[in-house]
Amino acid sequence: MVFALAGCGFARCYVIDEEEGLVVVDVGSVGTADDVALFISRDLGRSLEQIRSIVATHFHIDHIGGIGHLLKKSGEKTRVIFHQRVGDYLSGGKKLARQRNWITGLYPATLHSARYVRRWGHLRFESLAGIPLPGFRNLVNIPYHAEKIQYLNYTTATRQPLGFGQWDILETPGHTEDSVSLYHESSAELICGDLILNFEKNGSGYLNRFCCNEDTLLKTYHDLCRCIEPERIYPGHGEIISGRGNALLNVRTFH
Repeated sequence: MVFALAGCGFARCYVIDEEEGLVVVDVGSVGTADDVALFISRDLGRSLEQIRSIVATHFHIDHIGGIGHLLKKSGEKTRVIFHQRVGDYLSGGKKLARQRNWITGLYPATLHSARYVRRWGHLRFESLAGIPLPGFRNLVNIPYHAEKIQYLNYTTATRQPLGFGQWDILETPGHTEDSVSLYHESSAELICGDLILNFEKNGSGYLNRFCCNEDTLLKTYHDLCRCIEPERIYPGHGEIISGRGNALLNVRTFH
């Protein structure tokens, strides 16, 4: 079961609750980490040591800025899951890709996302890692050790089991080069990071124009339409998208 945390900062954070444990997706700030800890202990009645993994849908500050804070509260076996390209960022072998459409893409999304910022902790980030701006793209220091990280290898396939419940984790580049999404075929649920945004109640969502490559993002979207059929989409920013049949088919595109 997926729980969407309300009012937890600029980016949406999700907790996946299965019998075998918990997975947390996109811990974007120190305040978000505190929200997750409170939700798990108070609302779910579970221990934070049951967190199996913390997944980042991509390496941007508003999706990774509280991971280390949550790790400190979690068990020794909790691991952070990144796309393999993040390892290149951390080793200095590659910089974060430049983003496009700052004014038409980022600015309106930021204004809409601000409604989910409820306290100062939601504006507190552990480090400056994950800022795709000139002068900042080399700042990749994260406050936890490399042995805590599990990298996803997409050399041979763009979809692989997460190793948790029936969840798969898909390579979905476009917003960033390291973007991933999570999909549960039986329940038809998709956690899509910043591939799709939705700021309208009962809205169908739209492709995120703030991206590193519009053509790649559009290809990812069309590939997903052909290979999965989610009835419920959990975006990186905004409101949950629901629809009968394949909810992806109703998402607004920019071509």
